[in-house]
Amino acid sequence: MNEKILLDFGGGSGLLVRLLRDVGIDSYWSDRYCENLFARGFEWDSNTTPTMATCFEVFEHLPNPREEIDSMLKICPNLLFSTELLPCPIPESSGTNTWWYYGFSHGQHISFYTYQSLELIAKNHNLYFFSYGGLHLFSQKRIAPSYFKWIVRLAHRGLFTFIKKCFHSKTMSDCEKLSQTSL
Repeated sequence: MNEKILLDFGGGSGLLVRLLRDVGIDSYWSDRYCENLFARGFEWDSNTTPTMATCFEVFEHLPNPREEIDSMLKICPNLLFSTELLPCPIPESSGTNTWWYYGFSHGQHISFYTYQSLELIAKNHNLYFFSYGGLHLFSQKRIAPSYFKWIVRLAHRGLFTFIKKCFHSKTMSDCEKLSQTSL
């Protein structure tokens, strides 16, 4: 049986990868800007082909979104990601109609997307696009949009607890692997 592999783009300190591995999901870390603190030894390399990738709170930080999203989708076309969609009409940068997500206080949100722009990215890559509540999915397979909504809603109601029961933790096998490797 081919095991499914998950890649976390913009994985930060590696906490998500470590938590996923601890419940049994074969996950790997990738981030150009952060140090991997929690998932050392499980950095992604190009010899590993992921089935699914995640990219949480990254899209709004991309200085060259087209090139960087294209690069991610070449590695893994099934991408679950988060970002807030730009409202319509476009909010002002100051005053009473200021949008909180602009994040002027920290200056790190530099790219913004509409539903239509993400849909176009998917179309340009021959992918399907699904969106609900700040979570979005580019997928090679078509699913019912209501199914995507249902999964996202269940995620807020304990889906992870149920999923954990379907896997076997990698904590001990990871420990054994890492004890034979110097980091």
